[in-house]
Amino acid sequence: MAEASGRAFAATWRNEQGDVVGTTSAKSMCLWPRLPWRIRFHRDGFEGVVPCGECPGCLELQRMRLAERLHAKYSSLVPGRRRCPGKLPAHTAQPAGGAPIQLFVVRIWAPLDQHAAIAHKLHRRRGLELEPGMWRLGATSFALLARNPSPPRDVLRRLGLKHRIEPLRLSRGRRAWRVLTAGLTVAREIYGEQRNRFYARGLPPAERQKWEVKKIGEYKSYDRSRSPRAWNGSKLVLVPPEVWQLRRSDRRSLRGLFLRQSDPEGVARVMRMVADTVRNARNHFDVSAAPKALLSRDAVVRQYQQAASRSKARTDALTADQIITPTFEVGGYTSSEHSQGELMPQEVARARRKEWLAAKDRRAIKESMAIIERMRKRGPRNES
Repeated sequence: MAEASGRAFAATWRNEQGDVVGTTSAKSMCLWPRLPWRIRFHRDGFEGVVPCGECPGCLELQRMRLAERLHAKYSSLVPGRRRCPGKLPAHTAQPAGGAPIQLFVVRIWAPLDQHAAIAHKLHRRRGLELEPGMWRLGATSFALLARNPSPPRDVLRRLGLKHRIEPLRLSRGRRAWRVLTAGLTVAREIYGEQRNRFYARGLPPAERQKWEVKKIGEYKSYDRSRSPRAWNGSKLVLVPPEVWQLRRSDRRSLRGLFLRQSDPEGVARVMRMVADTVRNARNHFDVSAAPKALLSRDAVVRQYQQAASRSKARTDALTADQIITPTFEVGGYTSSEHSQGELMPQEVARARRKEWLAAKDRRAIKESMAIIERMRKRGPRNES
């Protein structure tokens, strides 16, 4: 995806005329909405398709929401920010000396059915200074949060468990939690129905919104790769990126590959494969990137003002270069030599026109004489 243009993978807001009035990221957009030709949800004049909750876009949206909750809980640990009283539990508060707490992600590789048992055994050791919670990273590993990397490293080495410990850079904001929330991008079928993907205490409650689901009275055809995903009260529609226009067989094969990946690294490989497939489709079917949004009147006025200022600056620079002050060594101003064409351009053009017409007449006469001469040499036909 990094090699392709960012606008090529951007969803666009379009008006009734089809003009682009805005762009937004499509990484959390649902790829396989549920019965979009039959049901839609409504709220405050906004209308959209019902997401499936299983595609890469829906799973990415869930990951982003979990990252926002983690960021809201631990954002006060970032240096330079004051902790709001009552926002965090006592075990996440900063020390009395004012030094911020640094967190570390402890990733442990183990079979899926042993994740909960190992995490429970480690949490019972108070000396490990672990944060409450466990995050599954697919079927092969899970992650814990620690405030000190040394005690968990020693214990895991004694237990003979493969692990990796890396610092969590809270200064990066929500992006810092990607390493901990990457397990939500793995398909739900990998974990099973009766197994949670993460356990965490003390997180802010998830934001809940009420929507009204309505049936569409009149049937309308719907294309999952081209049709809009959302409509708002100002008659704007949210259209998926043009690079989503893949063949049905390609979408089916990519979906099967995605559902078989058991860890975040496998999901990343599939997404790179999607980018390569999309890039090839763009080359073969001439799929272009999303055009830029329409500019406002103030933006257009600023562009014209900048262009005028640049033109004036170039004109002033050329005028300054052409002004040459005469010196006594040169002997004052000298007159440049002009040809007759520079002094009388109309007369020269009229003379050239006459010469061209005369040459044309001579060429026509010569061709006519050549035709007459060929006919004379052939003579009358002999009749038998």
